[in-house]
Amino acid sequence: MKHEKLFALIVSVLMILLIPLIIYGYNFNSITFDKDFYKKEFLKYNVHNNLRNYDIESINNDVLNYLQFGKNNELIKNDFFNEREKTHLLDVKILISKVLSIYCSSAILFLLLFILLILLSNFNFLKIAKRFFIILLAGSFLTLLDAVLFFILSNFNFNFVFDLFHKSFFDFGSYIFNPEFENIVVLYPKNLFFDALIKIAASTIITSVSILFFCITFSFFLKIRFFKIFFRKIPTGKMKNRKL
Repeated sequence: MKHEKLFALIVSVLMILLIPLIIYGYNFNSITFDKDFYKKEFLKYNVHNNLRNYDIESINNDVLNYLQFGKNNELIKNDFFNEREKTHLLDVKILISKVLSIYCSSAILFLLLFILLILLSNFNFLKIAKRFFIILLAGSFLTLLDAVLFFILSNFNFNFVFDLFHKSFFDFGSYIFNPEFENIVVLYPKNLFFDALIKIAASTIITSVSILFFCITFSFFLKIRFFKIFFRKIPTGKMKNRKL
């Protein structure tokens, strides 16, 4: 019995740690491949005027399709980019593939752990619901805390975050381009990545708050229902007088 409780606790902690990966992964995937986001950014940073001789919408769609569906051992087939730019896009694609693999694996593992938690709880659905909402509360709060700190850091010193990210995941110098003859930094200005990062952090905060609100609201109504059932079981009739 003690071993089952310990095992259930370990499973619950693992599920809590997976929640930030799932929420971040979902928002990262949604924003990275959101074509409407890029349309707004291109207008915001005057990319159309900077690349007047090109159909940037078509080029961007080609890049997104490549990043999402292309093979990890092939360069993008687009004459808009030179070999260095194509190689960097391949590095970006490999990194995105890893991030999405972690996201999908985390979601699958979370589901498997939830099934295991059901088995460990002997199909006691009230007990399962209580544990699951505690897991969601703890996981969403952990995600919210991390996202708020990330949001503040990104706004406070984005250049530090941007440089640290590139130094951590790409070879030195492979991500530095000259806008005078290399198109990739003209099509995707640095501020576009700042906006994307802020949007991912903000969406993660909103998702976490929504889950927290749902869990707290559900728990509140669950307690009200419990108290109603409890008080219904208390006898309210008058006691009959006994004859002496």
